[in-house]
Amino acid sequence: LGKLSIKSMVSSLSTNSSIVENEVAEVEMLLEAYFMHFDNTYNRLQNLNEYIKDTEDMVNIKLDQHRNQLITTDLILTAFTCAMAMVTTIAGIFGMNLDSGLQEVEGVFVQVTVASCVGAVGMFALFVIWAWRYGLLVFA
Repeated sequence: LGKLSIKSMVSSLSTNSSIVENEVAEVEMLLEAYFMHFDNTYNRLQNLNEYIKDTEDMVNIKLDQHRNQLITTDLILTAFTCAMAMVTTIAGIFGMNLDSGLQEVEGVFVQVTVASCVGAVGMFALFVIWAWRYGLLVFA
């Protein structure tokens, strides 16, 4: 009787160990499946993160391009304002109540006005050419 119960215990232990081994194998398979799923999700998240960074870089490049265009426009308008200030200064000098005798000579006002306008346009054109040669202005 004692031998029978030991044999039954040994057989039940071997049956239990095979059941435990089967359960461990199932758990390992489940963990492997979860790991594969997690790894796949992690790779997709890395790809999305890379895509977001690339998009952010593209947006920054476009913003830089627009900022450069605004700076170029500001540069041209500032040069034009400087040229027009020269004409305004000459007109202001003629508008003063100074007795120089030039106001009584016919045609002097027209000559000075035309000369100052041509000078201002020439100065503006020279500035634009200079800025274009040094790469400050890019005409697309």
